[in-house]
Amino acid sequence: MPLFKQDATYYAQEVKAGRLTASQLVDWALENIHALNPTLKAVAHVQAESARAQAQAHDQLWRQLSESERQELPAFFGVPILLKDLGQLQAGEPSYAGAQLMADYVANQTSYFVERIQALGFIVVGRTNVPEFGFKNISDAQFTGAVSYPGDLTRNAGGSSGGAAAALKAGMVPIVTASDGGGSIRIPASFCGLIGLKPSRGRVPVGPDGYRGWQGASVHFALTKSVRDTWTLLEGLQVEQWAAPYMVPRLSPGPLTLPQRPLRIAYLLDSPLTPQVRLDVANLLRQTVERLAGMGHELVPVDFPVDVIAAARDYTTMNAVETVAMMRGFEASLGRALTPDDMEPMTGAST
Repeated sequence: MPLFKQDATYYAQEVKAGRLTASQLVDWALENIHALNPTLKAVAHVQAESARAQAQAHDQLWRQLSESERQELPAFFGVPILLKDLGQLQAGEPSYAGAQLMADYVANQTSYFVERIQALGFIVVGRTNVPEFGFKNISDAQFTGAVSYPGDLTRNAGGSSGGAAAALKAGMVPIVTASDGGGSIRIPASFCGLIGLKPSRGRVPVGPDGYRGWQGASVHFALTKSVRDTWTLLEGLQVEQWAAPYMVPRLSPGPLTLPQRPLRIAYLLDSPLTPQVRLDVANLLRQTVERLAGMGHELVPVDFPVDVIAAARDYTTMNAVETVAMMRGFEASLGRALTPDDMEPMTGAST
């Protein structure tokens, strides 16, 4: 079974050089999903037919180009990718969001984020599992199943991008999309030993299905195996959308380079949300601090700069209001009131 052990940039370079084809990579990804998903429950939907058709189109285009033209192909040309099954719509494909309320939903439009993913050369092979509507930091939806961490099947891969993290960690594909409204990229990245960056709101495309997810707190991006993948993807996804409610200055284009000076790095030994950080976690943080200091960086202990309890209260209030509005939309489309049988207790408590 050809697991993806390298990053997405590596496989794109192999395709452009003619050492691998897009069809080979897509076939590998589909084989991996078929073999591993019954155990991991990382993937909620597979798009084998459309993925193979897109791969063949990529290969045909490659054959028509000169060697120099092939190097100008999009950054991730021919690389298979899994989309997170939450708010990243693709016309003609289902999106469950881990919820039985979405069991029959098929998207009639494609999110601008997904359009940009495809423009970067990626081939979508399926959609990854999430907790119901992404409301939890573990992925255990009753409708689509609990996601297991590939290194220990008794443990969860985190959430809400848990299926994405498990798929990437297992090597099903070399890169996955994700999203983060309250830790949903960063938590599974931590659980699974991956790179998880939450971009600033306004950095990546939004719409047309929704322009201010959780008032801009929810941002689409990815989980990756390498910093270079993260940088190249961030650079490629950034847009200026006049219809977007939030905008940020564009990043300067160019290759990612190491800083030529020591960094000043802040760290916290205490969590504002828990009475005491677990001893093994605190010891690991201290080891990391010592290692960074040994590399010449300046490590600065700090206190959390805001009232986290108040911020969490305000955030959950906003989240609850957004959830009620979403559920009212379901009631309008169904023509009836929702009942506890329509959703998991966590979702019901949020409404």
